[in-house]
Amino acid sequence: MARQARAHPIALISELAADFRESEGDPALSPKERGRLARWRKHATAVEAYVRQQSGEAAAPTLDVSDTSGLPPELLKELSNVEADELETQIFAVIGALGGSADLDQLLIGLFRKYGAVHKRRFLQNKLWRMVRKGDLKKADQRGLFALAGPKVRKRANKRRK
Repeated sequence: MARQARAHPIALISELAADFRESEGDPALSPKERGRLARWRKHATAVEAYVRQQSGEAAAPTLDVSDTSGLPPELLKELSNVEADELETQIFAVIGALGGSADLDQLLIGLFRKYGAVHKRRFLQNKLWRMVRKGDLKKADQRGLFALAGPKVRKRANKRRK
């Protein structure tokens, strides 16, 4: 793990922030513990942005819109109730921890080690291809390798001038 952390510090910090975010949802936590986790997640996000800047990568957005705690009820009613698929979230975390790309075997092992989940190879493969089709993942150059897709860029239609 230490060797991987030296090679991919951004992946390590991203995984740390994701773990804090996931832990905040634990119903057994006291409000004090939940607040502490929220502060640590914000610190990890700030360190991630700094490391990205130092390494020349694009900075992560500083606004964390995934945290809905503390929002007024009228705003919460306006938000869509579409929850991210838990397996997709786990896949993103495992691929991020592996440096941004992984093959099917690495994902199966990573999902088991991190979440204790055992998946059928065919099921996970189909899930990955659906995520590629949606644009959440991309097929890497090497055979059988999946990678995190960059942010979705909306292209403007070119209008012909007459």
